[in-house]
Amino acid sequence: MERDLNRIIKLNNDSEHKSLYSWSLEEYDSDGKKVTESFIPMQTGSIYLDVEKLEYRHNFQGSGYDPKSTEITESEFISGTLKTSEDGRMPFPTTNRFSMFGTDREVKTFGIEIYKVDNDFRVEESFNLTGWLGYETKGDMDLPAQKAEDALYITVVLNDEKFNKIVQNIKDGIHPNYVSIGHAEGFYNRWTPSIHLGDIKILTDEKQRYGDEKTPYSQQIEMPEDCDINPPRIGKLRDFNIGFLIENNESADKDNEYEDEDYFEDDYESDISDEKESPIDVISAQLSEISNFNMQAFKYLKTPLWIIAVTLLCILFYK
Repeated sequence: MERDLNRIIKLNNDSEHKSLYSWSLEEYDSDGKKVTESFIPMQTGSIYLDVEKLEYRHNFQGSGYDPKSTEITESEFISGTLKTSEDGRMPFPTTNRFSMFGTDREVKTFGIEIYKVDNDFRVEESFNLTGWLGYETKGDMDLPAQKAEDALYITVVLNDEKFNKIVQNIKDGIHPNYVSIGHAEGFYNRWTPSIHLGDIKILTDEKQRYGDEKTPYSQQIEMPEDCDINPPRIGKLRDFNIGFLIENNESADKDNEYEDEDYFEDDYESDISDEKESPIDVISAQLSEISNFNMQAFKYLKTPLWIIAVTLLCILFYK
């Protein structure tokens, strides 16, 4: 397995700005040329990541070669994918760019995993960071070649009540809109007077191979002589927050009210347009009304005319 590193990491304990920071980490190319500015342990500030997807998984797994002693175990956990986020609180939204020390690649794989306290491997509530460098493996007869990208993961352990609340939110379709982290060990940024930290460099706790504490780290640091500084590596996380968004439909209802007003207005306009008839239709309607009036008039005059006609006949007869 080969880790993809193309830069040399050096610790500088002779800072030009000792009032701001006493030491920093720097990167150099293979020719010894400095290629980055000085990076110092993460300052006060928060980093925001958008939540793309959050899934609840409930697994049942069997183990045991002897059918009589076969055991079925179950496990629950929540997994999700994250992505870099624009900080909307700033007047000019900005985005953090993450990369591993020793590389010039941008980290694009972010994830979150949430577990329950199980009193076995996870004995209490906690949250921390893990990360690893991208690597490539050569294929052989049994396994194909593999390639992995640089990645960063947040691991959270919650009690049953909090874990189940998140599960219920997922079932109800209530989605988290962001994750924020702060005071993360192993995160480094350029010194800045702003709370926005800009580019972030990551120093992992990955070893070159599995072994004891003396096994070298994958990201080795060239140290000055007689320097006892131990640069913090990824792991501890002091601040963590995941927020779920519950929307209010009040604004949507107001929009519906305006839509109803437009609806009635359209009906009123259609009534007005119906009244605007052509001249031919108007004349035809007037003639029809006159004809109807004449028929009604004749209907009301018919009885008196019969009386007059009978009276005249009687006069002529008795003469």
